[in-house]
Amino acid sequence: MTHSTSGLCTRSRRAKAATAAACLAVLAALAGCGTDEEPARPSSDRAQATQSPTPSADRSSPAPSPSPSSAPDTLTELAERPCLALDDEDTGPGKLYVVFEGTEKQYKDTPKSCQWGAQGGLVDFTPHPEADLTEDKRYRDLTPRTIAGRRALLGTPSRHSEGSCIAFVSAGNGQSFQLTVVPFGEGAPGPDAPTLATNFAKAILAHLK
Repeated sequence: MTHSTSGLCTRSRRAKAATAAACLAVLAALAGCGTDEEPARPSSDRAQATQSPTPSADRSSPAPSPSPSSAPDTLTELAERPCLALDDEDTGPGKLYVVFEGTEKQYKDTPKSCQWGAQGGLVDFTPHPEADLTEDKRYRDLTPRTIAGRRALLGTPSRHSEGSCIAFVSAGNGQSFQLTVVPFGEGAPGPDAPTLATNFAKAILAHLK
């Protein structure tokens, strides 16, 4: 499966009219959209593939609250506790405006991920401490970007809804992380998918050592 770059990560910005209740309704319909990918084994057909896990094949739990003493500061540590990638300051209304706290998810044979509901859409974060996927030729159809001085690739996964965005961001030392953004839909408040992915990436990178 290839990634489309035409109309890269676009969505309408007529976004300020919807209410928070509308976001909540769409969240119920879209929950888990970003976590169905199989980023642990990158390939053009696996990067966007979705699956329907059985109840025994997945785990989901609320994110622990980060504190200065417990928050991980390396991607390897975040691979075990991905929801600690952001702190309370990051998620506030003046910044990422997270309206649904992070939930840790793991499906069979895939890395742990964390999904937040932010103003603008669902954001799924998956650390890849074992590989820098920005150098993977399978993703050469994505568009190169620089985020906070780091190499990144952004594009629209063709099997997701219109306006969604996938991003791979280099964390240095042969590591990377993935962000998948699924917007709440036309009329919902908040930034578009690529802006949301970029904002989350900057916040995560600011904590990494």
